Amino acid sequence: MSEGGQGEGGGGNVRVRRFEVDQNFEGWRLDSFLANRVSRLSRSRVGEIARNGGVELSPPRRARPGLRLRRGDVVTLRERLPDERVQDDEVEILYKDEVLLALNKPAGMLVHEAASQRLNTVQHYLGRAGFEGAEPVHRIDRETSGVLVCSLARGHVAPLREQFAGRGTRKVYRALALDPDGRWEVGQRSRLDTPLGLDPASLTGVRMGRGDLSALTHVEVLGRREGGPHGAMADLAVRIETGRQHQIRVHLALEGTPIAGDKLYGQTDDFFRALADDPDDEALLATLPFPRHALHAWRLRLKHPDTGEPVAFEAPLPAIWGE
Repeated sequence: MSEGGQGEGGGGNVRVRRFEVDQNFEGWRLDSFLANRVSRLSRSRVGEIARNGGVELSPPRRARPGLRLRRGDVVTLRERLPDERVQDDEVEILYKDEVLLALNKPAGMLVHEAASQRLNTVQHYLGRAGFEGAEPVHRIDRETSGVLVCSLARGHVAPLREQFAGRGTRKVYRALALDPDGRWEVGQRSRLDTPLGLDPASLTGVRMGRGDLSALTHVEVLGRREGGPHGAMADLAVRIETGRQHQIRVHLALEGTPIAGDKLYGQTDDFFRALADDPDDEALLATLPFPRHALHAWRLRLKHPDTGEPVAFEAPLPAIWGE
């Protein structure tokens, strides 16, 4: 069993997790055990953390990398992460009542913790903002801005997530898509239904492409931007009926019109991997029309978990729509 610690308030950016040793791991080396439980940590990195006092055992013993674990041991891992800039001042509360909270999430903020980002997340924002026990009930990508719904009552988390898992919500996004060949004309409405799946030819391990999973995306062209240093763009309202990974980004890229600023679907694998290694590479970033992909969770409608009545939220368009 593991749990996330806060590590905030004077202790710096420290992620704290606890793991109990069961019969499956009895006799394992400490470094092998933690490398197994935290896949991104190597045995050498675990050893380094242990030598710096970041690993503790209960019952107490010296946390040496080669220590053999016993059933019932509890291993506490305290991992210091790089400093983070949090974007709490950019979060906008769109709606709040006793059980429901709708936020306008800024681009750059994750919903939940990831390997290299912990504090700049909606999960931790909620605690810092005084919404103790609140829980996001769906997710949007880090670079996607817009409406994010959270439950303020634990009993409503599962029913709200069921609405998102099924077709109980209506989600409309805005996207600026690169369109040098005029694929999208103002007023046009299109249905994109190419089945999706993980792209086996991609070296990134995360790129989606054509596959076997049904996916349905509706596109309406609201406007166009002609010219400019990065060419023509189409301003699209996009409604999804299914929730496949990166669905809007993939469907638009398959049409030859990737979202402006999309580092994964608008660029090569080599570009994406190079930027992943150095996210601040100015030369690579300068080739993009925007520092983030131009996708915004614009409008969302669902049924209120208490009343069953429909409630709708709209997040104002971010500044890049005015550039």
